[in-house]
Amino acid sequence: MQDLLDAITTGLQNGDGVDSLIAQSDLPQEDADDFVEMIQALQTALTPLEPREEFSTILHADLLEGESSLLGRLRGMPARVHVAAFLAIFFGFVLFALRRLFGSETAQDMQEEAVVTPL
Repeated sequence: MQDLLDAITTGLQNGDGVDSLIAQSDLPQEDADDFVEMIQALQTALTPLEPREEFSTILHADLLEGESSLLGRLRGMPARVHVAAFLAIFFGFVLFALRRLFGSETAQDMQEEAVVTPL
């Protein structure tokens, strides 16, 4: 049945006669006529449309000529990502400045302490 409907649809799209296909099938003539009528109605209702030139140009640019540089990818990120990155960098600098101002032990300032261990 599916092969017959496919053959009828292809025949109607190409403008060929479908009577020979229907005659070769076991399908009653009334059912076949109903299918042919429905396929023709679908063919007229579902006409293919061409996209606008503007849409095609924008789609082509997005798919093939998209910005792959670091700056282009950064621009495409949501605003909350920009805010989170800015806050992380800001607080990183604040912590670095506080460490320098108030001083802290660095690896060179630390001295080993003798640990008493039993022999």
